[in-house]
Amino acid sequence: MKNPVIWFFRILCVAFLGINIYLEHSGKFIIEPQIKLVLAAIFIVLLTVSINPFASSVNKRIWLWIMFLYYLWVLANLLFFDIGFGRDAALGGINLKPFYTIRNYLTAYKLGNITKELVIINLIGNIAAFAPMAIFLPALFKAEHNFLLFFLTIFIMVSTVEGVQYFTRTGSCDVDDLILNVFGAMAIWIILLPWRIIMKYKGRWK
Repeated sequence: MKNPVIWFFRILCVAFLGINIYLEHSGKFIIEPQIKLVLAAIFIVLLTVSINPFASSVNKRIWLWIMFLYYLWVLANLLFFDIGFGRDAALGGINLKPFYTIRNYLTAYKLGNITKELVIINLIGNIAAFAPMAIFLPALFKAEHNFLLFFLTIFIMVSTVEGVQYFTRTGSCDVDDLILNVFGAMAIWIILLPWRIIMKYKGRWK
């Protein structure tokens, strides 16, 4: 071992990931959204120390792929398995009327029938769920720098998720989820566009 400290953090990172997976899938615990964020932040810190993505382009690529796979696991857990999000209940139903569910949530909140936290989880949460795709996909696949291709990728991805949720009864098939998921990803893609352009031309000038 060239650097025992690095190997210590790598072992710690793997162990922490194992604990994270156990907590989520053992069925003994319901992890609150805030705790999920803390667990994700700890894993990111441990992974970054373990790999040091700033050391080389190879390290950066490895770090990005592991981060992407971790994000996919977190996303899949939230969408299909998380008891805290009611994935163990027999859900169902289809809504093909745009903004119907969004309007219902906002109306219910104004009337005091639901809490602000529930609105944030269901509306802001849907916007944020696929937003990291705008970071990972263009970073890992050059083709995803194309606006239309990225839009089609996200659209197909979210549409597939909605269909799977409906047929496996882990959620409803809701066009508003599709709208919010795609909007969140496209918004971040557009926000990061100037940075990608700068990085592209920096690479040409070197």
